[in-house]
Amino acid sequence: MIQGIDEPVIMTRVVHMGDGNGSGNLFGGTLMGWMDEVCGTAAHRFARTRVTTAAVKTINFRLPIPYGTILQLEGQVCKVGHTSMEVEVKAWMEKNDLKQDPVLAADGVFIFCSLGADGRPQKIQRAL
Repeated sequence: MIQGIDEPVIMTRVVHMGDGNGSGNLFGGTLMGWMDEVCGTAAHRFARTRVTTAAVKTINFRLPIPYGTILQLEGQVCKVGHTSMEVEVKAWMEKNDLKQDPVLAADGVFIFCSLGADGRPQKIQRAL
């Protein structure tokens, strides 16, 4: 089933040793890349144009994310300008005890620019 255009983009990852640092946790740069990927997909799905990351407005690493963790990232466009849009992202850690709610491990806002065929900024044709 394909998600609707206005629904959050969801990506699930398992944290492997190759994704981590010497402390046994997910490397922040890897998480930032995953956040950028889910935000880029949300921006592309919303604008229906090529998009590029323009900036990271905020990023908060709230908790260490150990190896073996199932991590769910959710990205959704939250603000639209003329040629750019802000995408909010949240990274949730699933607990092994299914009775416990997921825990917010990281969040942020990424800014994307809509691009035309010439690679230059292009007006976004829809609003929130």
